[in-house]
Amino acid sequence: MQDIQTIDAELKLVIAGNHDLDLDEEWVRTNAEDGEEEEDIEDSRKCVSFMKSHEKEGVYYLEEGRHEFKLKDGRSFSVWASPYTPDFNGYAFAYGKDEDRFSNIPEDIDILMTHGPPSFTDELGYGLDVSVKGESCGCKVLGDAVKRVKPRLHCFGHVHEGRGAVKMQWSEMRNENERVKMLPDDGKALSISKEQGGTRSVLVNAAVWGETKGWTIDLDI
Repeated sequence: MQDIQTIDAELKLVIAGNHDLDLDEEWVRTNAEDGEEEEDIEDSRKCVSFMKSHEKEGVYYLEEGRHEFKLKDGRSFSVWASPYTPDFNGYAFAYGKDEDRFSNIPEDIDILMTHGPPSFTDELGYGLDVSVKGESCGCKVLGDAVKRVKPRLHCFGHVHEGRGAVKMQWSEMRNENERVKMLPDDGKALSISKEQGGTRSVLVNAAVWGETKGWTIDLDI
């Protein structure tokens, strides 16, 4: 938390992920040792309260759902956040193979922020969910939701080897879709204008990989 507080930004948005065990009360409840369940759950709630206690410093911990933000200059934008990823080795914020957590995402959001990547089995050249073994580790249900919602920006991580960005021009005709994979240039912002909304999304796997730096994205709102 101390590192993110040093970032010079009006708002800093944070979500959990599969390794944040103490922030997932359901995981804590399921994995608590006999006789320690109440104490562990209380500790989990304290961790969540701590994460939520930094809003005065501009750091917002986002639980699953819709969030609205208004900047000091009057501009506003909406975010749908979710820390959940497909079940893997018993980690936190997991959902089963047949579970749908994303069909309720509204179509009027600006930014989609998830821990895990979407999967697009019919979109050649995507690749932001591909592991070092060449396997797709994304979620098809999330991919279907992204196609339906068409957020202007979808930011995620989880699969570090898939780091990069792809510009998606959605079309009913598969061979008309624009799939441009980009890697960040140091000091150069990735711009997303208002004209790119509606039928186009920019998908960013911002996971750390090797000596990589963070992304700078200029989103026109």
